[in-house]
Formats: sequence, structure tokens, C-alpha cells
Amino acid sequence: MLGALGGVAALAVLPVALVARPATAAPCYGDCQPGVVRGGGVLRYDASVGFDDQITVSLDNGFLVLTDPTGLIASGTSDCTVTPHQARCPAGPAPSVRIRGLDGDDVITNTTGFPSTLFGNAGNDQVTGGSGADRLVGGRGSDVLRGGDGSDTAAYAEFASTLGLHADLDGATGDDGNADDGPEGARDTIAADVENLEGNGGDDVLIGNAGPNVIDGGNGNDRIQGLGGDDQLLGRTGTGTLDGGAGTDRCTSDNRSTNAPPYTFVGCEITQIIGAGG
Repeated sequence: MLGALGGVAALAVLPVALVARPATAAPCYGDCQPGVVRGGGVLRYDASVGFDDQITVSLDNGFLVLTDPTGLIASGTSDCTVTPHQARCPAGPAPSVRIRGLDGDDVITNTTGFPSTLFGNAGNDQVTGGSGADRLVGGRGSDVLRGGDGSDTAAYAEFASTLGLHADLDGATGDDGNADDGPEGARDTIAADVENLEGNGGDDVLIGNAGPNVIDGGNGNDRIQGLGGDDQLLGRTGTGTLDGGAGTDRCTSDNRSTNAPPYTFVGCEITQIIGAGG
């Protein structure tokens, strides 16, 4: 029977010694700079390739502090003070955090109240948000996504996949994602303290919980259920079903990039069709 995981579940204690892995081609894209901490009032970091990282971001006397006792920080921008396992960068007036684990089985934790985007990428990762609005991306592998306080989102849109996924917000263990994340029953775990979902480009089944949820199916022919609470459900290109469930729910079918019929609305108190048929 699948167990439930809430936001207060403790992370596994891992050894502090460096855990090096055989280096592979860097899983980098965009502005990726492995091992380089970037400041400028915000904090950006792509972990060095070849380690099982334990990355924690905290706030200390106006500085964003990144520690990684099991990885290796190579360098940083001129406003950051960097050692091999710690970086201190001044927090600006509107700080935010973006961490990408790249490869390895990483543990990434934001302990601040600033908004963050946390990527596990390849490997079996544990990703935990802080008290602000966090965007949690596990990537491929069997990942655990914990939201903490604030309005948090488990996002699958960052990785192109034609495989539809099943994801819900009930906190059950190992039942979220698709075959990219592992066999059935050993996939991602989205903790019960995550409020929102984003699907990928396949035909997804996305299910909320008893609270208010924001669920964006992305492309594909999706089936989206809000369950309880006042939910916001969005279906994009393709056809599918938006089922609000209990509460006062807003359902939107965005057909601007397709001539397909709009989504079918069920149990939606407020409906909107954008584009063809709207």
C-alpha cells in the first residue's frame, strides 16, 4: 500500500565526504555554467558534474548562502565569496534562487522565504522548497518533491517528453510521473504540501487535492481533476476534460494554437474558452 508523505518528512542523513561519480557529458542547456555561483542580488547555481550534491540555500545577515559539502564549487561572480563548499552572495531587493542539480542523486533544499526554482535533473533527487513560492522540477529518475510553506508547484513541463504522465497531490509514495521516472510504484513522490501541478507535452492525468490547486496540463489531450477547493484548471492544445470537483472552480480551455474542439468542462463554476470556439 502506498504511504503518504507530508512536508515535514525528514531527509535522509548522508555522509559529508565527497561522493564523486563517473563524469558524463554535462547535462547542460541554456545559460548553464557547472560549478559557478552567480550573484547580482539573486542566486544562480548549476552543480558541478560528477557528484551526489547536498545543496542548501539559506539567508544570513543579508547574504544568500549556498553550501554543498559533498560537491565542489569551482568559482563565483565578483560579488560572491566562494570556497570549495560554500558561497556567500549579497541578497538584492528582490532576491530569488535557481539551483540545478544536473547529474547525480542530489538533495537540494531552499530554507529561505524567497521564490525559487529547484531542478533535480538526472538521478534520484530530493528537492525541498522554502516558505515562499517554489517551482520544483525533479527531472528523470525517482524524485521526491516537497513544497514547504507557500504556494508551490511540481512541474514536468521543463523536460520534453511524448510520454503522458500521471501525477496527483495526495502525498502518496512513488505514484507520480511516467516511465522516465521509473517503473510503476517507484516513480516520483509529490508531497502533500505541494499545491500546484504542471503537466508535460503528452496526454496527462493530473489530479489535485482537497485544497485550492492551480493545474496546467500543458500540451496534449489531458484529463485534469481539481477535487476539493477553489481550483484553477487550464487545458492547452489538444482536447480533454477539465473537472473542477467541489468548490468554486475556474476552468480555461486555451485553443489559440489549435483548431481542435475546446476541452469538456465538468463541475466548473466559471469557464472560459480562448481562441477557436471562444
